[in-house]
Amino acid sequence: MFNTANYLGNPCVLGKSNTLFTNEILYFEGDINYTYVHLASGKQKLLAKTLLVVENTIASDAFVRISRKHLVNRKFIVEVGKDFVVLSNHLTLPIARRRRRVLR
Repeated sequence: MFNTANYLGNPCVLGKSNTLFTNEILYFEGDINYTYVHLASGKQKLLAKTLLVVENTIASDAFVRISRKHLVNRKFIVEVGKDFVVLSNHLTLPIARRRRRVLR
C-alpha cells in the first residue's frame, strides 16, 4: 500500500484553503505581516500571516529558522557555509549570526 505521508511528508495546514506538504516547501520568507511560501516546483504562495505564526503552526523539526526573514526546510539544504545556506535550487540565503549554532 502506498503511504502518501512518507512520499509527500507531513501535511501543513496553513489556512482554510492552504494545505501543503513538508516535502513541497523549500522555505518560508517573512515580509512584515505576510509570508511567502516558496515551493520546490518554483511557484510561490502568499499567506496573510506572520512568519512567527507560521513557524508555530507547523511546529515541525523539518524546518529551521535561519534568520529573521527565513524559515528553511532542512531536507533542501545542500551546503552550510559560515554565514549562508545553499538550497537545492542553488539559492543562497543568509544565516543570522545568532542562528549559526542551530545548523551546526
